[in-house]
Amino acid sequence: MVEHPSSVGGFRLALRLHKLVLAAWLVSIAVFLPAQMMVDFVAGPARANLPAGGPAPGDGLLIFFELLRPIAVPLAIALILGWGTLLAWSILWHAGTVRWWLGAGAARVRLSEILGHGVVWWWRYARLAAVAAVVSAATLTAVWLPVTDAVRGGGPETTARRAELLLLAAVVISVMVLAVYWIATLRGGWLLGESGRRSALLAWLRGLGATLRRPFRSFLPLLVWGVPAFALLAAPLFVSGPLARLALMSAALAAACCWVALYLSYAPREPNEEWYRKMQARAASRVARPAEKADAYRTTRIEIQPPE
Repeated sequence: MVEHPSSVGGFRLALRLHKLVLAAWLVSIAVFLPAQMMVDFVAGPARANLPAGGPAPGDGLLIFFELLRPIAVPLAIALILGWGTLLAWSILWHAGTVRWWLGAGAARVRLSEILGHGVVWWWRYARLAAVAAVVSAATLTAVWLPVTDAVRGGGPETTARRAELLLLAAVVISVMVLAVYWIATLRGGWLLGESGRRSALLAWLRGLGATLRRPFRSFLPLLVWGVPAFALLAAPLFVSGPLARLALMSAALAAACCWVALYLSYAPREPNEEWYRKMQARAASRVARPAEKADAYRTTRIEIQPPE
């Protein structure tokens, strides 16, 4: 497997897999469409009846949450189902792209072929996601339990300034840990596609080791593609009016391209098919060589008539 991730290579592969990018964009919109419709149905008429100048600064968010209180339970269920569906979809196309690129990959791209490979390998990559979730939860628990105990039971000597520093340190450590584990999961996904490898835990540990050995190269695709993806998802929050819906769809499309490019940045530089083609070329060159001199004492000619 490649030890040096390439952000440019990931973007080139994302352009080749533009159908996958479009599919990821459509799925990301469709899974949250029920929640969006519920919010528009409840909050839409109330927003239309607001004064021309709008609510006072700081009151808009309070009014919005007050309007959503009657549908809090169904809205939460819709959001949970949406995130679960999005996670299952991410595991599907992660597994499919690995199998496509490392297998017969690279000549012709068919979305149905990628998704078919993803269905076959879905459970293997679901185990990888479960390993990452369990390790992340255990690490965050180990980080936050001492901090919360120190803040709550520190006594008079635990000033507000010290509590803020402890909370800030816990947040920074948590973000760094999640970033490292995320990269380890992405790299482990490509390692899990190796022939004969079935252990999700070992693949994740190997991805973690590769991340820690070369942290700058490993973090670079996350900075190039992961940070803009999060920024694009938050961009529609700052746009209001008739362009808000268009901005949301455009930002979701750009974010989908960033997510695909991020995962493909950790792909090997060339798929296994290239190695297979090299082996074929070597075999063809051996066949084209002049035949060796036949053994003079052996013959394959079959006599049709007995000698006279």
